[in-house]
Amino acid sequence: MPIMKIKTSFMITAIMAAVGPPSLAATVDPGAPIVNPGMQVVTDAEGVQTRDYQFENRCAKPTPWQAEWIWPAGTAPERGWFRKEITLDAAPKQVSAWLSADVKYRLWINGKLVSRGPADIGSDYAGGSTNRWFYDYRDLTPFFHQGRNVIAAEVFRIWPVRTVSRKKPGFLFEAQIDQLTIKSDATWQTLASNDGIANWQQPDFDDAAWGAALVVPNVWEPMIPSEIPPLMEARYPVTRVEGLPDNKTFTQDGTFKVVFDRVLSGFPQVKVKGGKGATVTIMAHRKVAFTLGGGEQTLEFPFMDEIVPAFTVELKNVTAPVEILDAGAVFTSQPVEYRGAFACSDEKLNRLWKVSRWAVQICLQTHHLDSPNHQEPISDPGDYLIEAMVNNYAFAQPWLTRQDVRKFAWLLKDEKYNNFHTSYSIGWLQMLMDYYDFTGDKTLVEEMAPYVHELLDTYASWRGKNGIISEAPNYMFMDWVTIGGFACHHPPAVIGQGYLTAFYCHGMELASRVAALTGDTTRVEKYTQLRRELATAFNRELWVVDKGLYRDGKPFQTSVKPGRWLPADKDIETFSPHVNLLAVLYDLAPKTQHAAIVDKVMAEQPLNTQPWFMHWVFQAIDHAGLFEKYGTAQMRRWQILPETQSFMEMWERGDLSHGWCSTPLVQMSSRVLGVKPTTPGFKTMEIRPLIGDLTWAKGIVPTPHGDVAVAWKLANNKLLLNVTIPAGTEADVILPTKTVHVKSGQHSLETPGL
Repeated sequence: MPIMKIKTSFMITAIMAAVGPPSLAATVDPGAPIVNPGMQVVTDAEGVQTRDYQFENRCAKPTPWQAEWIWPAGTAPERGWFRKEITLDAAPKQVSAWLSADVKYRLWINGKLVSRGPADIGSDYAGGSTNRWFYDYRDLTPFFHQGRNVIAAEVFRIWPVRTVSRKKPGFLFEAQIDQLTIKSDATWQTLASNDGIANWQQPDFDDAAWGAALVVPNVWEPMIPSEIPPLMEARYPVTRVEGLPDNKTFTQDGTFKVVFDRVLSGFPQVKVKGGKGATVTIMAHRKVAFTLGGGEQTLEFPFMDEIVPAFTVELKNVTAPVEILDAGAVFTSQPVEYRGAFACSDEKLNRLWKVSRWAVQICLQTHHLDSPNHQEPISDPGDYLIEAMVNNYAFAQPWLTRQDVRKFAWLLKDEKYNNFHTSYSIGWLQMLMDYYDFTGDKTLVEEMAPYVHELLDTYASWRGKNGIISEAPNYMFMDWVTIGGFACHHPPAVIGQGYLTAFYCHGMELASRVAALTGDTTRVEKYTQLRRELATAFNRELWVVDKGLYRDGKPFQTSVKPGRWLPADKDIETFSPHVNLLAVLYDLAPKTQHAAIVDKVMAEQPLNTQPWFMHWVFQAIDHAGLFEKYGTAQMRRWQILPETQSFMEMWERGDLSHGWCSTPLVQMSSRVLGVKPTTPGFKTMEIRPLIGDLTWAKGIVPTPHGDVAVAWKLANNKLLLNVTIPAGTEADVILPTKTVHVKSGQHSLETPGL
């Protein structure tokens, strides 16, 4: 049943179950889901996607702003309402709009919801700022017509999910309608109210009692365009409704539950009739309470929330019948197309691939999320680099990665490169170079180069008397594991030294690539020499011959005082899989020792790592030539919860919508299928299938040039391989007994004697 328009007024108060203020005024949306021009959204058993959608980055405003920031006059409540009426002599050929708000807005044109925003500019987990403010670009051409048109906006001054504010309310809107410019200024009608208003978005609403907008000082500089597509939205199918009376009418207090087939990122909705004065509370991860005004009303969360995989509706103070007309949710994510694909002889791995894809998709919002549950700010590139790699292999949608790389660089600069999760800054650098390898976009590398070099200079200042990193402010994040009695979210220096040093060594390799791409030969030489020194110190200080492993660190090497995120050292010696596998992966260990180290580490099962660090485990065992021995068995550690079709954040605890759990997809596409770029942008590539204990596998890897198709199977002691690569590309197909160089087109190969 479609969501219907509101018929009567009502009041809404939000009660937050987690982060956020104790109350938040909100209104409902009579027009969801949003339909963006050129974006046809399909919902089916696979999930939600848009096919053949092409995003062109025309987001930057081409002319100086004429619009002014406005807000209703008087004492600023939690929300402001705005309306502007215009008359057009003909249907417009093009309507381009640029708009923003503090904190969030919803925009209607002629009673239809057309945009939510702005994109969140981001902050660090415990402070720090990007010192920018985003505005959105929207193509609003289909929503205007000849004659009278009404622009209506609702702005939330307080927001329950972590976001950024300049601590002043405001709304900014400018549209170019053919040759006509419409701008926010004192001619807009406004109202300051925490109460709902019936049909206020509709063209026939009488706003004569509203007042003129107040122009407010601009504290939102510098304004920059958000260069990501608008989010896609779709009404997600309901699996079942539990607890609803047979006649769908409550005559007394009660509850019911709306259940879906998986965890969602979306806006819960309930359409009701009657029940004036009753309170309806929708409870997903967070809560929003609505006081009914009678008549037909559509109640919707004003913010995206995690639905796992159900939300509950509670009715209280019911003195008049409340009929439930409809209930559901509007799903939202970045507009993605399911271009990548994977299937193999192990059905569990096939399910893992698809669940990993969904886990990342629900985290692709106006920035990468750690999860729709937490919705942490732009502070977790250690999470995002995994999500971005899944994006590369499943969707090949680069825009969000590009924007978040830039945002985290601004954040690093503001914090003097001492971000909250210290090791994640190298994760940011890895995310940048992964983006470059998959897209070939050198311009972002050039833009980020100054930030990269300042970051590496900061790491250099943390080298201690032992030659490795021992003077860092802290060593988080390592993993959600316990080592030597310490929780390694933030281990002491005696455990963190080797781990952070290994990441720093890798950072110098990546920074050397950045320097080479920008013609900075001096820094290339500098990083090469520094890495050589660091590798020597790493082996001198940490290698323990009798164990045949690297210890995590040496006690009492640091002069940094203990604090909340840095426990005091203890006279212990530990040998984590983290340090040893990173030593293999980043060639700090001699190549002749790689296999022995990996075998020794993997002999201790279960491996003391959580799903996040498994992303590096898989890389390390592959680098040692042992992926076929250990890879698929380690992927089978992942467990899919049937009711949510998702993984836990950690093996046995945590939230149910965490994107960092999704590395199995990367392993299946890049290793089991074997497809990796060898030059940026996939002009050339490697296809090196790793068979393991499988008997066949097939799939698709999207690239900027087109899709790469791979299918292999074992038959009669032979490996039979079919590959198709896009026009204008070349590949080295690496088989167990030979390497074949192929150019664009279809190719069938086989290797005897397996």
